[in-house]
Amino acid sequence: MVLLLYDRKMKKRLLDRRRRAAGPLPPVGEILRGTVFVRRLRCGKATCHCAEGEGHEVTYLSVSLPGGRSEQISLPKSLVPMAKRWVRNYQRWHDVVERISAINREILRDERATKSRRLTRTGRRRRRAK
Repeated sequence: MVLLLYDRKMKKRLLDRRRRAAGPLPPVGEILRGTVFVRRLRCGKATCHCAEGEGHEVTYLSVSLPGGRSEQISLPKSLVPMAKRWVRNYQRWHDVVERISAINREILRDERATKSRRLTRTGRRRRRAK
């Protein structure tokens, strides 16, 4: 009986942790996998300030695609904050999924151990086939 009570408390704690891990997440419609980065380019005009200076600042979104390919999209300054927010939202979703996956593995291990203990106590444990 004490063991069963412990199992219930353990499962409740794990389920609470899973619920808290999900917490408030950004809308799914506002996630974007990728990286926002800035490059400096020279336009090639001899009279432009970039010929001798730092170059023109251009912001890109880079996304890795299947097959080892990548895609880069140049972003106007007005879209950079939105792209950064969406990439940050993706990272938050990803982190939460990883935390929940870890908790769910613990739940499965706990369930497996609980079932094994119950079978051992009732004497109905089956042998593995060789």
